[in-house]
Amino acid sequence: MSVFAASFRQEAARIARTPVDLLLLTLFPLAMLGSMAAMMWGGTLTNLPVVIVDQDGGPLARTITRNIDATPYLEVVAQTPQRAEALAMVRREQAVAYMVIPKGVGTRSSTDPPITVFYEAVFLSTGSVASTYLRLVTTATLLSQAPRNLGVTGASVAQRTLPTIQITLLGNPTLSLEWFLGMLIGPSILHLVIAISCIGSLGLLMRDKSFGAYVRDTRAPVAALSGRLAVHVVAGILWAIAWLLWMTLARGYRPEGSVALIVVGFVLLFIATAAIGLLFIAVTKEVGTSFSGAVIVAGSALAYSGATLPLSGGLWFAQDWSKVLPLTHFIMLQMDQLIGVTARADLTPMIALLLYPLIGGTIGMVLVLRSKRPA
Repeated sequence: MSVFAASFRQEAARIARTPVDLLLLTLFPLAMLGSMAAMMWGGTLTNLPVVIVDQDGGPLARTITRNIDATPYLEVVAQTPQRAEALAMVRREQAVAYMVIPKGVGTRSSTDPPITVFYEAVFLSTGSVASTYLRLVTTATLLSQAPRNLGVTGASVAQRTLPTIQITLLGNPTLSLEWFLGMLIGPSILHLVIAISCIGSLGLLMRDKSFGAYVRDTRAPVAALSGRLAVHVVAGILWAIAWLLWMTLARGYRPEGSVALIVVGFVLLFIATAAIGLLFIAVTKEVGTSFSGAVIVAGSALAYSGATLPLSGGLWFAQDWSKVLPLTHFIMLQMDQLIGVTARADLTPMIALLLYPLIGGTIGMVLVLRSKRPA
């Protein structure tokens, strides 16, 4: 049996007989992912409360209002001619957005004020979704009413080609927060869990803040350390695949690109995670300090990944820090596959993920081997 395989089996056996480590790699991820699945159950936002400020009062304005209320995603909770009243309802959290239908809506005059949608930035997700559906429904209504508002008749209408608008949402056509957040938070949780478990496992090998005794007493320490970390990498991959199967098979969401490439991304992410854990503990020789480093790198990774908060135009530190984090590159790969980007376009994030074990893992291994001292 090779040193790698022997170390893998020994670490798996150690975890099996150590309740804390076993819970960390089994029940803890299950509880975290299960809680997240329960919180996001239902996915697509429906019946979002909106207010219509009808300053026109005509039949077209009433048709727009009826069509908005008819969509399952929106609910018209109030109609008023006053903007101040609508704004007050949003501030009281009785609505997430309001739409102003100006007087003379549907006329051909280019000087008429446009239909305007307002939503509160505090409700960024719900407000954005509500405003999107308000625009979609209003646009569809205006197009359906176009012939009677063009001011032309019979043959003239038949000879004119009316403009059409087709809107296609890529990767998440139902605007499901469950699909969007689930594919972000699930890997983020596992990224942090595996970083902590790797550091905890390596910390057991130190004596007096040194790996010297372990290196002296171990044949092929590089292979042995790799086998030990591989147990945690495999655990992370299996949980990530289970989460992906939950999102796709159980919940019915479908990525437009390659599922296999997403799985490859999981493999690269958790190998990179193990390499970072090795580097932290090899540099600090402190388990507690390494745990803190893992929380800083993995715990804040989602916020700096650019997936939820835009980084373009932000401080140079935020942009550069985002590029340092492995989760950023994994999310880039994953989101590309959710919308069906070609595999060739994801060579860059895959190469970036490989740099963590090649550079960080190599430095960590060298530092561990240098701990060897004469007895």
